Amino acid sequence: MTEITEAEYQRRKAIYDGFMPAWDEQRKIQLAAEERFNKCVFAIAAGSFGVSFAFISQLVPNPLEREGQSIFLVIAWLFMGFAIILNIIDSRITFKIQDKLLDNIELNIQKGYDGKPYVDASKKGIELPTRIFKWVMLGCVSIGIISLLYFVFSFIKL
Repeated sequence: MTEITEAEYQRRKAIYDGFMPAWDEQRKIQLAAEERFNKCVFAIAAGSFGVSFAFISQLVPNPLEREGQSIFLVIAWLFMGFAIILNIIDSRITFKIQDKLLDNIELNIQKGYDGKPYVDASKKGIELPTRIFKWVMLGCVSIGIISLLYFVFSFIKL
């Protein structure tokens, strides 16, 4: 192992100290945002799913026997189920993206130590899959809620 001079040590320490706040902040912000969104989607989807199962028989006698409206109930259940499954998959993708971003920061620390130019992570390319999943989840929950509301309101006589 080669010894480094005090000046080299200070240079490396400055590089490390420069990247660590970015690392920590990136991790906190991303994980907090992902957690909030995923909790909201999961709560809405699971809650709508559960409430519709629990109360549908009390609100609408024999809901699946009405062919015209029952398709909306089935659509609501399917899309809420898709949203829950996509939420779980998105969580796994988010972990992989976070690993890649942290690896990029680690690579830049090493490049800085070696005196080489830094490499920027393509955030657009890295974050694209999770952004797509989030829009699809939002679409599934929206379709599920609209279908469930249409189903319920089709039985209510105002």
